[in-house]
Amino acid sequence: MTDEFIECLIGKYSAAITCFCFMGGDAEPAEIERISRLIKGLYPGMKTAWYSGREHLPEGFDIKVLDFLKLGPYIETLGGLKSPDTNQALYRISEDSLMERILL
Repeated sequence: MTDEFIECLIGKYSAAITCFCFMGGDAEPAEIERISRLIKGLYPGMKTAWYSGREHLPEGFDIKVLDFLKLGPYIETLGGLKSPDTNQALYRISEDSLMERILL
């Protein structure tokens, strides 16, 4: 996914979208961070989110480039985010870069 493609995609649909969500990308967290920073620079009002299967945020990842973060691999027997037994967690990233858990 090139920067030009992202700019074109968001530009085309900017009136209809409020959040750019990354699904996966666990093998290249630095790229998730870089693209999210690009989006925030080009579209300051656009929210960014990362649905990651990682159990923990990668060391050195700049959390302030995200507005939302989901951590934890999907394990069918534990269910998704709405399950009381889930191993996954959804967070809102605050202005001061704190991870505030969102309960569904």
